Amino acid sequence: MADVRPFRGIRYNTEAIGDLSLVVAPPYDVISPEEHDGYYNKHPYNVIRLILNRPKEGELPDKPYDRAAEFLERWIAQRILIQDPVPGIYVYRQRYLYEGEYKECTGMIARVRVVDFAEGVVLPHEEIMPKPFEDRMKLLERTKTNLSTVYTLYSDPAEKLKAPILAEMDKFPIAQFQTADGIANDLWSVTDEKFTKRVTRFLENKKLYIADGHHRYQTAFEYSRRLRESGEITEDDDPRNFLMVMIVEMENPGLSVLPVHRIVVKPDVDPAAVLGKLEDMFAVAELEPSKGARSGQVFQMLGRLREAGEAGHVYGMFSSDGKFRILTPRPGFDLDREFGGKASEAYRSLDVTVLHRLVVEKVLGIAPDRKAVEDNLVFTRDPLAAISMVDSGKAPFAFFMNPPRVEQVRGVADSGEKMPQKSTYFHPKPCSGVVMNRITEW
Repeated sequence: MADVRPFRGIRYNTEAIGDLSLVVAPPYDVISPEEHDGYYNKHPYNVIRLILNRPKEGELPDKPYDRAAEFLERWIAQRILIQDPVPGIYVYRQRYLYEGEYKECTGMIARVRVVDFAEGVVLPHEEIMPKPFEDRMKLLERTKTNLSTVYTLYSDPAEKLKAPILAEMDKFPIAQFQTADGIANDLWSVTDEKFTKRVTRFLENKKLYIADGHHRYQTAFEYSRRLRESGEITEDDDPRNFLMVMIVEMENPGLSVLPVHRIVVKPDVDPAAVLGKLEDMFAVAELEPSKGARSGQVFQMLGRLREAGEAGHVYGMFSSDGKFRILTPRPGFDLDREFGGKASEAYRSLDVTVLHRLVVEKVLGIAPDRKAVEDNLVFTRDPLAAISMVDSGKAPFAFFMNPPRVEQVRGVADSGEKMPQKSTYFHPKPCSGVVMNRITEW
């Protein structure tokens, strides 16, 4: 199924840079405007100048993409960036603490042939939006380089690749750094043909599930398709038919999926009317919050959510009256009827799809299209930020959820369905700038 290949990665020259934490950045789509400025100021060779080049006042809209390509070529000429001489598969480990627990997430960075989602080899779980697609296409056309990895998952319940990967990790890494959020990053380049062939043969029989990077994957596929249709690409093994991805075992206990909460910013919402409609479908339990700071109250609510989530769908709610509530579907409430028999069991099992169908669409009257949702909801991983928006009067409600499980994401992808936007947040994110892939050469 998946056609996986080693490649000659482009990396920061540690002799020129020293501390790589100064030059890497998160994926482009999770960087806030404030963080964007911070990465620009952090180091003159920070990868932000490549992945999200800053526009200048009065210049043409496409100039930042041209400037990113100019920076890339200049840095290669200056040996700020160097290309490895021998193709390899890169092993990338991230070690971190999450809720007081030590975790390790390890993946392999390689080239993968881009194919149509309809072939069932690489499967998405989110829709593609036109604006980010256009943005990433312009960057790819200028730079001819994958500057960040697309994050994919594969299944290996028997852990057949675990031993060879661990054996390579006993060797000294080619790069080590720690980012400001405390995540320790280690990178190995594995050029041994026995290892690379074992990995590629194993993954030939596997599907890959996109965790992060849907737009970048679709951009790479469309770029390749256009060149094939125009006759510029004539060979199946043309490197422009491939994309750099990180491949992570979905059974890996170090892989975390974090919840993404919803803040209602729809104008003219009547809180009393909304609560009345909710009570028709949900058992609504008001929490008696602990005294003290909001942070403690939020912690208490999220703890209740985790406990109740073991039994089924459950949601937290904070409203402009300053009250916390727990919502659970009423016993006997026909969820199957609400989905009209058109959704798979995997889709109906997700907390986020039930929330969107019952609360966002039925109670709040927000249409399910992307524009309507994004005009009326704000998404955040920070529960305190959600509470703050309600407390400040900027929003009447915030809804809180437990995160989906990895196997639920896989089930939705296997069924050919798409989750509502901002349904998943895989953690940790592979850093942009750890390794890059020139798509014009092997």
